[in-house]
Amino acid sequence: MQHIDEIDKRLLIELQLDGKQSTKQLAEKVNLSLTPVHERIKKLEATGIIQGYSAQLNPDLLGKKLIVYCQVILIRHQESLFEEFENYVKGLDEVLEASYIAGDYDFFLKLLVDDVQAYQQFVVHKISKLEIISNIKSSFVIQTIKKTSNVPL
Repeated sequence: MQHIDEIDKRLLIELQLDGKQSTKQLAEKVNLSLTPVHERIKKLEATGIIQGYSAQLNPDLLGKKLIVYCQVILIRHQESLFEEFENYVKGLDEVLEASYIAGDYDFFLKLLVDDVQAYQQFVVHKISKLEIISNIKSSFVIQTIKKTSNVPL
């Protein structure tokens, strides 16, 4: 774990809230001059604590109205099958997140698609092509209660 002080924490909180803030705005919020704030941010980027910056998009306005969670079981627990599944899933645009999990299932996928028909097309034309899948259980999101990508500090 990287050591960060309270000023770094405040900078990280502010950047998670609005990554487009200027160094000047950040400096005012943490009571430092521009140069130390700039240096701290560069250090946080260099150490990998800050991995990058991105825009948060509204999926509904882009026609992506359905979130689906899929629990996937492979036919066998074999390293080559896990690698094949992981490599295949990395190339699927509909998959927002893919996690290897412990428990009753092997993988947990979060998908974002236009609608139920798009999900059906995904299953029929993409995911079902993998003969290494034994079972997929899907759940559809009715309403999102909380959504954040901010890391608590």
